[in-house]
Amino acid sequence: MQLKSLISTDIFKESSVQQHEIGAKGELADGRIFRYGLAGEAITIGYITVAPAIDTATITMAVTTAAAIGATSISFTHGATTSTANEYKDGFATISYGTGIGQTLKVKDHAALTSAQTGCVVNLDDPIIVALDTTSKLDLAHNPWRGVMMTASQVTTPTGASLIGMTSAYYGWLQTRGICGIYADNTITAGYEINCDASTAGAVDISATNEFQRWPVGHAIQAGANTYCHQVFLEID
Repeated sequence: MQLKSLISTDIFKESSVQQHEIGAKGELADGRIFRYGLAGEAITIGYITVAPAIDTATITMAVTTAAAIGATSISFTHGATTSTANEYKDGFATISYGTGIGQTLKVKDHAALTSAQTGCVVNLDDPIIVALDTTSKLDLAHNPWRGVMMTASQVTTPTGASLIGMTSAYYGWLQTRGICGIYADNTITAGYEINCDASTAGAVDISATNEFQRWPVGHAIQAGANTYCHQVFLEID
């Protein structure tokens, strides 16, 4: 992905209107890197955001109609959950089982989907490269930067920190690399790897405290106190 050249004023703006592709990567002249995202809730300045969790009802869904090589849509039966229109726009469809297994294709759009609805259609930006049949199973995943939120989770994808307070359903830039003040839910030791905290939404902790965590967000560049926003070096990108 080609980095967009940002200026300092870009990172302190939000908009109710989408201005860039979701997940687009931008860089300032000082080397800090950002991703363009949509807030799924109000975001507090100085906190880490994460992607929406994968709904287990939207994996291994049955493909209901054969799809030829070059087709740009998939018909399937939705899982036991609801999905709003274009919830998975700019996200990804993966064939997880059966004929055509292993394909990952970008989602263009889809209508609202109801629980166990048959005849659902997801339209694709990418063409199918191996034909599908009714043995094929479909997984859907959000674009990580669509609907970002603050949550006490160590298993969802870290998506960066906003340098402003973001309004729910607004678009803006999230910092994913470089020096940034991030709220800590523990005493942070300089030089330690840090990750999302398991108890305070949007906070970070040191990896040594939660050793089961395998998704670091960066490193502490100075000692940090509990409940403070001391500087860390983000390494999400």
